[in-house]
Amino acid sequence: MVNDDRPATGLGPAAPAQRAAMVEAWREQRRARRLRPDADEPQTTGPDGFALRRWRRAGVFGADAVRRVEGLLTDLRDARSGDAAAPDWAMQVLTRSLAGDPAPQLPSAVRALLEHGDPHDVVTAMAVVHEAGLPWLTPQGQIRLEHLMAPEPTFVAREMRPSLTEDASGAFATQYSLRWDGPAGLPPAVCGRILPWAPVGIVDDLIDAGVVTRDDEPWKTRPDARERDYLRARLAPEQVDQETAEALEWQEYLRRRRFLDGEHVDPVGAEAADLTDETGDEPGDDVYGLLQRAADGDASAVKGLEYALPRYLVLRLRQVQDGALTGNWPPNLLADRGLWPLMATLWEPKAAVSPRRSTFHALSALRHAYDSLCAGDLKRARAQVELLVEHDQGDPRQQAEAWNMSAYLALLDENLDGALAALRLIEKDHPRTEHNRDLLERRRTQPRNDRPHPSNPYLELGLPHQSPFWKQRYRELRREFADDREEAARLNRAMRRIQQAEQQEDLTDFFVLPLDADAFRLPDDLPITLVPPIEPMPRRTAPLDPDDVDTVRRRALVDLLPTLLNAPRRPDHQHRTTS
Repeated sequence: MVNDDRPATGLGPAAPAQRAAMVEAWREQRRARRLRPDADEPQTTGPDGFALRRWRRAGVFGADAVRRVEGLLTDLRDARSGDAAAPDWAMQVLTRSLAGDPAPQLPSAVRALLEHGDPHDVVTAMAVVHEAGLPWLTPQGQIRLEHLMAPEPTFVAREMRPSLTEDASGAFATQYSLRWDGPAGLPPAVCGRILPWAPVGIVDDLIDAGVVTRDDEPWKTRPDARERDYLRARLAPEQVDQETAEALEWQEYLRRRRFLDGEHVDPVGAEAADLTDETGDEPGDDVYGLLQRAADGDASAVKGLEYALPRYLVLRLRQVQDGALTGNWPPNLLADRGLWPLMATLWEPKAAVSPRRSTFHALSALRHAYDSLCAGDLKRARAQVELLVEHDQGDPRQQAEAWNMSAYLALLDENLDGALAALRLIEKDHPRTEHNRDLLERRRTQPRNDRPHPSNPYLELGLPHQSPFWKQRYRELRREFADDREEAARLNRAMRRIQQAEQQEDLTDFFVLPLDADAFRLPDDLPITLVPPIEPMPRRTAPLDPDDVDTVRRRALVDLLPTLLNAPRRPDHQHRTTS
């Protein structure tokens, strides 16, 4: 039932007051048309009084209405000539009417011809019925037609709306919801009927309103392959493959795919510029650029990621940051090797790291020992190496480096027997291990005072053995310790030893460390646990596009065709005309 304060637009055949209102509205429309003839039609004398009386039998009242109907019938006749599907009796009624003898069966004939014709003809015919005020419709049909043809949406009482049988395609219910209630007001039962044919923009409107979801699988009902792919990308992006994404030119998907494949992601233009303004990160850093920097251990990317990642991933990122305070992380984060560079950058161990805690801690312990050696902090290095050599279940390469560092520390103490014993514990012989063993054996044969300095000068500069960048590093350290005479003397000694060895092309007196630099390197995996899932593709159609709404309205007009009567009625509903 409709509240009394809403406009009563429905007219029932059994309500005298409503019937009187309809008659008065019809007369008002007729008077307006007489005062304002159609500007597009040439003004002619028009039919005489006898012809007007004959047209009344067919429910056509007034010269203007006669002209419009004659134009409609002429178009129908020309379009249906030679059409085998057109009923003969309907063509005969149409021809008779154009000959000046319109029959009461004219509405039925028009309906029969339209049922076998082009939907465009239906729209044209219904426009004529509406504009000419032809009483060819049921009271319900009259209200529905007024609603469909009105430039502004009008309310239609529920009892006046088409039933599920009458509105077979759901077009009337859809356009009513779009124009009056909004997309969210469309009943779920109607959605299933409109999904196969509705413009894809209307389907987008329903998706945005939450009426159509992935559970409805609208892509299965669409005849067009590209529309199927588009709707799947809108609702079930995880079902889209790379080939489909390329066909859709879905750049966000392709960019994510390139990142996961380990390819370099290029700057993203304006989107990156917006992110740069907000976070202060480098230009070109969208979420994948930031993740790429995080995978390289760049801690400055964390701030940008907090803006770019979804909330639940921001909380995970903060777990990474919080864990760096104590060196403790949840197992799921430790299992993501792509996070190790960032974790290693954020974490500065204050004491020796236990390698037994995890694979990441074992690698961190090895790196911590090496960094302590390079920094000249031998006490810290010894404490860390002791934990490493006690851990006999780690990576064999890391274990070899731990014993090699143990041998180097023993060498610095001139404990040659201990150094040789450590090297013998390296399971697999390596050319560099043989070099170190030969160095120790040769050193044992030399008097203590004749032995060269035991340290490796490259390590004193904080570089791996035989690094080609030692000159640049030396200059940087000299500038840094310009006022520290003791440190400057140590650096100068290391520089001269390297120069002399390179001039003589003899590095045999330098203990090789590391044996294999790759054993110290952090993995270059991607931080999978921080990669956001692919988001549904944004819509590419205009919201509530007038052309889409008009397409639905035209479909509704075609569905309204069965509301035509088999014979015309008088505007006052009192009697039918007779032939």
